[in-house]
Amino acid sequence: MPKLSDVQAGRIGEYLCSVYAMLTTGGALVPFPVAADDDHRDLVIAVKGKSAFASLQAKACFQLGASGFVQSNATYSASSIPDQPSWIYVVVLVLDLAPVIWWLVPAPDFNRLSSHAPARGGRRVELHFRAHPIRTDAYTPFRTETKNVGPRLVEMIDNLPSGTKPLPGARLLIRRA
Repeated sequence: MPKLSDVQAGRIGEYLCSVYAMLTTGGALVPFPVAADDDHRDLVIAVKGKSAFASLQAKACFQLGASGFVQSNATYSASSIPDQPSWIYVVVLVLDLAPVIWWLVPAPDFNRLSSHAPARGGRRVELHFRAHPIRTDAYTPFRTETKNVGPRLVEMIDNLPSGTKPLPGARLLIRRA
């Protein structure tokens, strides 16, 4: 089988995240695809009936590295690295065509835990995610099983600081007369 490109792997991560967010919450989570992810935002996800939402960057990995770790990278210009708690990195390990383990990591934690390296001649910064699927490591608190993806995202959205949520009462209602 030919190797998937990084773009294809990312898209698969987005689709899996969308599907399992809805399935594991009985439809309480609603994912919205982003038409132009020029800021690395792959999905926006909200709890049905609420105005709070999170932005996700999703990555899918299809094998373990030589040392048994899941590895993924994100590349940004230094000034555009997301740092809001409402920005969540989603990394899923897919083995034998099935999602096995997930990591849901808010940007402040991802930025703190990932290693940073210069990329593209020093014009960009590459953040390196490296976690073990079963052993304890720095990313263990963010690791979850497929059945818990949606509930964990709901909990993360519900626990966002109030400054990251839209103001109450800001709604638009359109009715046919």
